[in-house]
Amino acid sequence: MIKTETSHFNRLIGVWKTTGQISIGNQALTLEGTDSYELILNGNYILHKADVLMGSEKTETFEIIGLNNTTNKASMQYFNSKGESGTMTGEISGNNFRIDGDKLKFNGIIDDQSSVIRGKWFLQADDNSWKEFIEMKLEKL
Repeated sequence: MIKTETSHFNRLIGVWKTTGQISIGNQALTLEGTDSYELILNGNYILHKADVLMGSEKTETFEIIGLNNTTNKASMQYFNSKGESGTMTGEISGNNFRIDGDKLKFNGIIDDQSSVIRGKWFLQADDNSWKEFIEMKLEKL
C-alpha cells in the first residue's frame, strides 16, 4: 500500500491561514479561518480540519483523505457542522490541485515551495454550467 505521507498530498501537511471571497447571487462575503492537514493512522491517511467564517457564519469540516492506489489521486470523505457529508476525489499533479465532487469542483495551484495554494470552488447550476462560488488563498503558517 502506498502511504499518504510519501504521496503528492504530503504537500498539504501543516496549518494554513485561509482567506477568500464567496459569491452567492449578487452577494459577496468574506471567508477567513484556518485549515490543517495532519498525517494519521501510521501515515496512511490525512485528517483535514477546516474552521472558517463564511461571512458571519462559522463552519467546521472534518475530512479524511486516502490514496486511490496512486501517489497523486485520493478519495476525500467529509463531514461538516451543517450535518452534511459526502465524498470527493482529489488529484495533485505537478502544481495543479483539483477536487471533484457532486456538483462541486475546485481548481487550484500550489506554489513550488508548497506554502501557498490559490484556487476557486465552482458549483454546478441546474443548466449544468459551472458558477464560481469561492475564490480562496491558503498560506502555510
